[in-house]
Amino acid sequence: MPDFATVSDAQLDALRQLDTPTISNSLERLPFRAWTEGYMRPEIRSITPKQPTTIGYAVTLTISAARQSSNPTSRQDYWEGILAIPTPRMIVVHDRDYPNPTGSYWGEVQGNIAKALGSVGAITDGGVRDLNEAEEIGFPFWAKEVLVSHAYVHPELINEPVDVGGITVSPGDLIAADLHGVINVPIDKVDDILKIAKLEVEREAYVINLCQSGEEVTVDKLSEAIEKGNAVFGGPGAAY
Repeated sequence: MPDFATVSDAQLDALRQLDTPTISNSLERLPFRAWTEGYMRPEIRSITPKQPTTIGYAVTLTISAARQSSNPTSRQDYWEGILAIPTPRMIVVHDRDYPNPTGSYWGEVQGNIAKALGSVGAITDGGVRDLNEAEEIGFPFWAKEVLVSHAYVHPELINEPVDVGGITVSPGDLIAADLHGVINVPIDKVDDILKIAKLEVEREAYVINLCQSGEEVTVDKLSEAIEKGNAVFGGPGAAY
């Protein structure tokens, strides 16, 4: 098995307490990547209502369903590919029929298999189905479409980089997903994200507490609250 970088269980638990906008806000404080990068387009949406933050290391897969394959990758190889990635695992699937997926790889059976193999959810630019059954077993989906049929669906490439939702996901990448969407979390920035997230809560509290205080809110008071909030970081930074 390749030597994938991981974070501690305590760090994973702490990340699960953050929603994806908070993770995004924290990354904006770091001179790491543009504020328009690292998260999937809104077409990749949470199919499970009110889904809490789910964290997993990416198992990547390419599928197709529009036509039969004479030599598909075996499902056994796919299962072994899942087990090659550290837990918790998040399955990230590129559908070669995108942007018009024809058949769903994901449903009740694949959800049960993936969960039994240590996976916590699936993300795809294709389609999903069996939504009630997936929700019942606690296996969330993030997907472009909801589909009826599996058509001629078959796995192809396993644990190769995939482009899904406008970002490239490599095997072992740390992925966070919730009802807002999906974001790639740089493993070497997790400590910084957790520290900054606490300060962001303190910064935003100045404005939120003022607005909820019941007192008259004026432009001057808002400006003062924002100034106090920015002082938490030593000056202006990410937008509210």
